Amino acid sequence: MKKVNEVESKKIGQPVRIRLHSSIRHPGQEIETHELQATGRLIEKANAFYLKYDENHNGDKIQTTLKMSDRDALIMRSGAVKMRLPFDTEHNRVGEYGNGPATFELQVKTNHLEFTRETTDKSGQFIVHYELHTEGSLLGTYKLNITYMEGTK
Repeated sequence: MKKVNEVESKKIGQPVRIRLHSSIRHPGQEIETHELQATGRLIEKANAFYLKYDENHNGDKIQTTLKMSDRDALIMRSGAVKMRLPFDTEHNRVGEYGNGPATFELQVKTNHLEFTRETTDKSGQFIVHYELHTEGSLLGTYKLNITYMEGTK
């Protein structure tokens, strides 16, 4: 049996269990909430942490990568949905969302960003509250809370 050294382990990542809770409020509508539980990998690279996992949405696979650091973050999704959302509490950023051939540019306003991690039990939490705007109109207000913990069960 081959032993994986610490450098190799950081490249392939630590298996983690992920719990995602999101709430979305579109203008004039009730709040929608979504829950997701998945297994994925936590990868440490260049003073940032990457959480990678797959989702199944109506039978289609979506690969999600979340880059987390103390000052900013980035969610990238590919597959059935293509999305890139950069988060920065000091500046509004430009993101994009695509479903099929159409892609839309989005303005991302980050109201709150928090990333905490525990090195003892390899767990952590990522929280972001943000608004998405397009062409000067508010699309919605979002709250995302992701927790992860070492393990696969």
